[in-house]
Formats: sequence, structure tokens, C-alpha cells
Amino acid sequence: MGAIEIKVNTASLQSAVEDILRDYGDVVYEATAEGIKAAEKVLIKNLKAASPSIKNPPKGYVKKNFAKNWKGKTSRDKLRRYVGNTTIVTDKKGNEIPLSNILEYSTTRGKPFIKKTHEASIDEMARAVVETIKKEV
Repeated sequence: MGAIEIKVNTASLQSAVEDILRDYGDVVYEATAEGIKAAEKVLIKNLKAASPSIKNPPKGYVKKNFAKNWKGKTSRDKLRRYVGNTTIVTDKKGNEIPLSNILEYSTTRGKPFIKKTHEASIDEMARAVVETIKKEV
């Protein structure tokens, strides 16, 4: 942000400061939202790299290449993102189940990696958020 020229009198000083802080808050909010997007990209990149290859796909495996199916989704407030995998399989009854749930939580076919990858990515995601905010503000 550049220098702001302000002309106020004593009576309007509080109002002027409130307006400036509100404008600055909006800039910080938008910069933080962009930073969260950058963090999402970091996590998706790391999840793709950590995704197990599926040599013997389970019955009902619908979408190919599990690692490429990581996607992010924005919540209503823009300061929260959800990352998930769109690969699904079907159970014996034909119900669709996210393959990521099977890999992360199954006691027979599980190969947990999502939580570990998320935790290992936190520092890198935080750096992405801070760098983006510094560029924007």
C-alpha cells in the first residue's frame, strides 16, 4: 500500500481512522484468502507426490490415476479450503466409497498417508500463506 493522504479535523479523526482500518482489513482479508489458496496448492502437490500407486485396484475402481484426482474446494468464508480426492470405488452392494477413505482408514487395505502428508506440509503451507500476504499487502 502506498502513502495515504488524509485531511481530517479533530471531530472526524476517529471516523477517519476507522475507515482506514476497515479498508486495510479488507485488503488483509483478501490477501489471506489468496494465501490460503496457495497453501491448498502446496498440500495438493504433496498429496499427489505421496499418493500410493494402485497396482491391484479394488473391485469397482471407477476413476483412473488416484494421484491426479486431488481437488480443492472453497468454503463460504474464503478463509477455509477443503482438499479431497474424487476417486471412488463401489462396495459389494454397489455403494460408492471414496478410495481415500479406504486407503487412510481400512484395517485390511489401508495405506495411511493423508494425515501424515498434511502434518508434514504445515510449515510449507504456512510459508506460502505468509509469502502471499506479504506480496499483497
